[in-house]
Amino acid sequence: MMFMAPDNYAQLRKPADKLCLDCHGPMSPNGPRTATLEQHTHHKAGTPGSQCISCHMPKIETTLADVKVRAHTFAFISPAMTDKYKIPNPCTSCHTDKSTAWATEALRHWPERSPWRLD
Repeated sequence: MMFMAPDNYAQLRKPADKLCLDCHGPMSPNGPRTATLEQHTHHKAGTPGSQCISCHMPKIETTLADVKVRAHTFAFISPAMTDKYKIPNPCTSCHTDKSTAWATEALRHWPERSPWRLD
């Protein structure tokens, strides 16, 4: 019997992004501090990269065998942290054909750059 980890949102009362954006909507003091979600994520609306959980709850935790589940750190794991601590980051976990150097350089050019995003 093979174990599969389904994406089970049955216990949430709202879709994940709606739940996050109740408190963390555009221009919120809690972040993101951009006018639109696309400006915050640098991905088109409706794509996996624009979902809050893609970056703030990436599938990097291992349960059984090679089954990955979402991390609950909520903090962004930078590409530099991958290099330093060998933990996966959401950029290169999704953009598998790219390097951590590529991801760090891309983040460096985001106008709302935060120091923690590069460290």
